[in-house]
Amino acid sequence: MIALNRRTALRVGLGVGLAGAAGGFAAHELLGRDSAPAWTPPPPVRAAALDQRRLLVIEMAGGSDGLSMTVPYNDSRYHDLRRATAIAADRVHPLDAALGLHPELTKLAASGVAVVPGVGIAKPDLSHFEMLHRWQTGDPEGTVRPGTGFLGRLCDHLGDPSAPAVGVALGIGATQALACERVTTLSVDAGNDGLFPVFEDENVRAAWLAAQRAMAHPDRADAPLFAAARAGSAAALRFSDVAATLSPAADGYPDSDLGIQLRLAARLLADDNHGLRIVHVPMGADFDTHTEHPMRYAELMSDLDASLAALRADLAARGIADRVLIAAYSEFGRRVPDNGSDGLDHGAAGTALLLGPANAGVFGEQPALRTLDADDNLRATVNMTEFYATIAESWFGVPAGDVLPGAPRPLPGVVAA
Repeated sequence: MIALNRRTALRVGLGVGLAGAAGGFAAHELLGRDSAPAWTPPPPVRAAALDQRRLLVIEMAGGSDGLSMTVPYNDSRYHDLRRATAIAADRVHPLDAALGLHPELTKLAASGVAVVPGVGIAKPDLSHFEMLHRWQTGDPEGTVRPGTGFLGRLCDHLGDPSAPAVGVALGIGATQALACERVTTLSVDAGNDGLFPVFEDENVRAAWLAAQRAMAHPDRADAPLFAAARAGSAAALRFSDVAATLSPAADGYPDSDLGIQLRLAARLLADDNHGLRIVHVPMGADFDTHTEHPMRYAELMSDLDASLAALRADLAARGIADRVLIAAYSEFGRRVPDNGSDGLDHGAAGTALLLGPANAGVFGEQPALRTLDADDNLRATVNMTEFYATIAESWFGVPAGDVLPGAPRPLPGVVAA
């Protein structure tokens, strides 16, 4: 008899829970990666034709502090309010005369980035769960409560219903961001390179796959829930077959959750045969820095910088840097004054990034530190829907009103067309 260890059992047990309208399978496990080779900034690129464009979204859940990512280094008010957590002006990488990137974002500064400060909503909620839901569904006020996600609606507009997956999330479990109506989106385990299931013994894997394929076969007598479960398993198996045909992984990524996720993302985005348009990466690191913010945030930015640099070098080497727009955001920022514990509490407006075929610079208005709201938080100067409209309309050519409430306008000049 062959024994299954706990790791394999967890991956197999979670493996059958994938649904066609955003699901997930398998657990996550770190894998060793080669150390990064010498790095040089990728050359600027112009956007590819509309039908070739793809999107990679990095979700920095936990509330990334926009004032640490992009520091208002010449504003005395910033230094007055952050006695324990401010970053000295001589340490930042200046973007312009007012804002500079965090000291650990060395490679990002050298390669260029579009920075959108003050992204948020008019009436923010300080709950992680509520704000993540609003960002994932594209529902800024939390009143519409749509059944689909913003990325899922984009997939519905962009994708082919016959494709194995139009959108993929590289994380454990379903994400509301990719919930859709007419195409297939799903979640996969980046630690497994998208394969399902994973066994060390190939004979066991073959037997398991045969059983799963048999169980995934539809039956007209199935109740609706059982039919949905079969369809989810079939989608997982179909995508696993696709993942087995991807081009080889590149070296140079850091040995971190994000490095592993982006390493697989590059392979998926380079595939021209299976209809994938959007990859969603829920960053597993903890941005909820109520304590020890300076040290913890420096570690987060170091990982983000190294992982993005490896990704952009990989995309350039594959000849697809002009096809992939990279977007990074958090559900909210953090309170402006520090909290007496070398940390920062939940805030409101944050900072978003766009990389790739994007013009470097600051887009939108930096929130004023002298007109904070009643909770000492930044007031949003760019609505979440305006940032999303830039992705939908300026990048994909999808009218913003088709996928977002109201009639939000894109930020002009961001996409390097």
